[in-house]
Amino acid sequence: MENRLNKLEMLYSDQSQTIEAMSGEMFQQQKEIAQLKRQLDELKEQLEASSNEIGGNERPPHY
Repeated sequence: MENRLNKLEMLYSDQSQTIEAMSGEMFQQQKEIAQLKRQLDELKEQLEASSNEIGGNERPPHY
């Protein structure tokens, strides 16, 4: 009986460590996703600004 209890305690400890490690990794991934979203938004703004400077979707004068 005590042997089974020890095995369960070891499994619980291992699972707790695994969950904690995965939680930390998920937190880092969420931070990276947020950073990538900000960069994407900045690139979209730059693209819109540059297309407005060129004249947007207007035809060139030679048409």
